[in-house]
Amino acid sequence: YLWEITSAVSRGECSPALAQRHPGALNHSRWLTTANRVLRLYVSTPEPSEQLKTVSTYIVRVYVPMWFCIKFKPSCKDGARHLWRTIHLSRYLPAELKLVIDPVLKRNGFFAHPENLLLAMLTDERKHVRELGLRRILRARSQRVAGIRQFTVPELNYDSSDYIDLIDWQNTNITEPPLTADLSDAVIVDMVKNGESSVVDFPRFPCHTQAVERCVKVVTEASAAVCGQTSRDGFIRSRLESRRIMPIFNTKAEYCVV
Repeated sequence: YLWEITSAVSRGECSPALAQRHPGALNHSRWLTTANRVLRLYVSTPEPSEQLKTVSTYIVRVYVPMWFCIKFKPSCKDGARHLWRTIHLSRYLPAELKLVIDPVLKRNGFFAHPENLLLAMLTDERKHVRELGLRRILRARSQRVAGIRQFTVPELNYDSSDYIDLIDWQNTNITEPPLTADLSDAVIVDMVKNGESSVVDFPRFPCHTQAVERCVKVVTEASAAVCGQTSRDGFIRSRLESRRIMPIFNTKAEYCVV
């Protein structure tokens, strides 16, 4: 529905079939349902207000492209690129709206941390970017400090032309990504020369929070069902494995009574 309603807004023409479709139930914890409803309101309003036009334009130009980009490339190694593209797409906004958007981007700009940027650089399609990431990782290893590191999001460069320039590398404390900490220097060098996929497979950690929300729900269910860490761990593992084997259950609505 999101794709079809966005296409209708972009074309300036809504088909009768789409006009009769229901946009789905509204859920305030899911921006997807909110975006569907806003665009549906926009196409059904003869004279939309300037506020509705502003929100609808942002959805079409920023939210929808990024939603599909993240679904297409959901890995944590792509998070920094997604963040930069979100910033890049939002630069059309006037100055007064950037004052609203930019603090939110900074507050949620965790993928602009040097560790996440280096992870993206190490898996970049461009070899010179991978080599640059390699040099910075090796330098971070040589300057490793004992103790717990402080994970602080640095200042963002909203006018950067590439994701690798999102931060000021010269004035930022660079630490190595945890996903590469167990890799030897030789393996990382081969990764840079040959490409990431030919050397090592990164764990499938997502770059979005939807999977995290699902895990929070499962942990809550486990806490209510069983007691003890071992029992909760077994409950969670069995529930996830069951969902992997049978991701979709048939519903009563799918049965036809003759």
